[in-house]
Amino acid sequence: MSSTNGLSSEEEGVPVELSISEIRRRHKDRWVAVVVTKRDRNLQPVKGKVVAEDLDRFLLRTKLGAYRDICIFYAGDPIYLPLL
Repeated sequence: MSSTNGLSSEEEGVPVELSISEIRRRHKDRWVAVVVTKRDRNLQPVKGKVVAEDLDRFLLRTKLGAYRDICIFYAGDPIYLPLL
């Protein structure tokens, strides 16, 4: 949806609701903080609005305000360390 200046809500910095799979695709290999807007019957997040993202999990937490229902996750493949 475009506003009067021709930018979409996302381009203006207003978080838009996306599926968790779309959030993972758009923010690949980054930590994201998502305000949860919909959960499945097992209470797992299925939709939300990205309110912050960063390569560093600690720095991500410093960007967060006082959100009510927030989920933080890594939007990439897990890194497994080899067993020694």
